[in-house]
Amino acid sequence: MAVDYESIGKMVKLHRTGKNLSQEELAKKLYVSANHISYIETAARKPSLDMIVAIANALEVSADDLLIDSLEHIGSPVVRELNAVLSDCNHDEKEILIRTIQFLKELFKEFRI
Repeated sequence: MAVDYESIGKMVKLHRTGKNLSQEELAKKLYVSANHISYIETAARKPSLDMIVAIANALEVSADDLLIDSLEHIGSPVVRELNAVLSDCNHDEKEILIRTIQFLKELFKEFRI
């Protein structure tokens, strides 16, 4: 399977906007131009592996989150389902969902479920 650079660009944009970052702000974190970010988001340029890792770190996401449509194996069905649910959530929504799951897990322990 080939790398889907159009999907990577869409995921970069999704996570960037989910964090309320402009292209300029992300570019500043990466020491590149805003045009470079635009080119990546529109698949006009193919980011290097180093750039994908840098973008993931700057956006505080996993590289898998950016590469999701290019990966054939992303873990168990549960992991795939969770990724699908979380993929369009902003940072605050993800935090709430994670805390809710952690809270429920503690309840399970408490009630020995």
